Amino acid sequence: MKAAALSWALMLSGCGVLGGAGLIGSAPPAGQMVPPEQLAPLAVPPPGRALWAELGQDAGPAHPVRAEGPRRFWRMDQGFVFVTEGARVVATAGLPTMLLASAPIGEDPLRRAAPLGPAPLRLSHSLDLAGADGRPEQMRFGQVVQCRLEPEEPAIGGLIERVEICEGAAAFTNRFWFRAADRVLIRSEQWIGRDVPPLRLEVAVEGS
Repeated sequence: MKAAALSWALMLSGCGVLGGAGLIGSAPPAGQMVPPEQLAPLAVPPPGRALWAELGQDAGPAHPVRAEGPRRFWRMDQGFVFVTEGARVVATAGLPTMLLASAPIGEDPLRRAAPLGPAPLRLSHSLDLAGADGRPEQMRFGQVVQCRLEPEEPAIGGLIERVEICEGAAAFTNRFWFRAADRVLIRSEQWIGRDVPPLRLEVAVEGS
């Protein structure tokens, strides 16, 4: 995974770094107020559709750049780039901390498009991290976290929320929202590095 992480860092070294964690400015009234039945699956967005991305108090559309197998590359207007594999964010660039790579240790159903069952799950991930300028002495490879995806709770407002609690090389919590009608993942909030707000994603509504 180290070679892939170095390649990612070099490829995106020209993306620049956003000041603080700012992106585009104030978020318009979209995001989580969209009814769940109007949202497309996050793991398999329709071709050409943007993602709606929220980072801290800032938000904006992230447009598809390219696809490599199951991975999708996304870019925001201000230069923030991230990669998804299924519903997982597996790499970032353009922030003070970069997630060079995230690899599952064993199975990770959130990297697939299939609906997730209601039972709790144990997951592990290996993370490669770096500073914004990609200096070798700032890189950390093979940082392992062990996670528990909590069991399904009763739906509220047509949504089922699943919480993933991780500890080890880093301690953080991810959240995933599934449409109760079909258990399709439509929204997520994921840790993407130390000292960076979590990244919240959903498929942008057509025409927005």
